[in-house]
Amino acid sequence: MRRTVLRAIVSGLALGLALAACASPKERELLRYYDPEHLFSARLPAANTISVLPPQQVEEGPSLLSGVISQPSLPSPSPPSRFGGIGEGLGQPPTPPDRTVYEALAVSTETFDDLQDMALFFVTGDPSMDVREQRDVRIDGLPGLLVVADSVQGGEARAGVAVAMTLGREGTGYVLAAIFPPGQWEAEEPDFLRVLSSFRVETPPLLRTYPLADEPA
Repeated sequence: MRRTVLRAIVSGLALGLALAACASPKERELLRYYDPEHLFSARLPAANTISVLPPQQVEEGPSLLSGVISQPSLPSPSPPSRFGGIGEGLGQPPTPPDRTVYEALAVSTETFDDLQDMALFFVTGDPSMDVREQRDVRIDGLPGLLVVADSVQGGEARAGVAVAMTLGREGTGYVLAAIFPPGQWEAEEPDFLRVLSSFRVETPPLLRTYPLADEPA
């Protein structure tokens, strides 16, 4: 996992976020996601589209044991006017009202000495990341670290990134990340902390085959 899933997503989405930066909805409705590898569960935005990441074993660096990407769905394009009009047919895709992408990963941690080493691999070691904040957090009772940064290109912030991580236990660590329009961390922080507080390592055996489930807010 030399080119991490997080970095790949930031590279692919940051430009679109910068071009269409808008405030995301507050107090998103959340729905619990159960990892099919039963390594974790978390409450993610209910309106989002879920993409499961399969395990990826590598010889050097941490391996991806399981993961999920939760991203807003594009709204259906408006039907063309029967009378035509200026700009009709330009083919501009609709802009979703919510632009924030979440991802949750379970990774091997044998290659990390401590949380700062883990942060170096996932965030702070990337020269395009301008770190804005670091603070200690708890992830399902486990010691963790939260790093907030801007993804910068050409001297301009393309996207904001918040990454919470923990070394976990028995060689399995966890990463929860959000990628959002630049300058929106203050608005995004409450929902990110709600998702973070919902994160649980492992999942009940009876729920392994059901990826999503309703849960009171």
